[in-house]
Amino acid sequence: MTDEAAERAEAERALNGPGARRIKAKAELRKADEALKPVVFRAVKAGVPIRLIAKKTGLATTTVLLWGKE
Repeated sequence: MTDEAAERAEAERALNGPGARRIKAKAELRKADEALKPVVFRAVKAGVPIRLIAKKTGLATTTVLLWGKE
């Protein structure tokens, strides 16, 4: 195996752990968003300030506004 091929193989192996963690984290985030979406909708409809919702959820204010309309 050439040095270049060995470097490429090592670089590819290095992706495995962090890549798997990121994929798992994104799946968890999607689940959290599914649970959070109706709660945000309710909070917006109840008059909770958009910035407060964003602060408590980590969502962007534009996301809060969008979810508040759905």
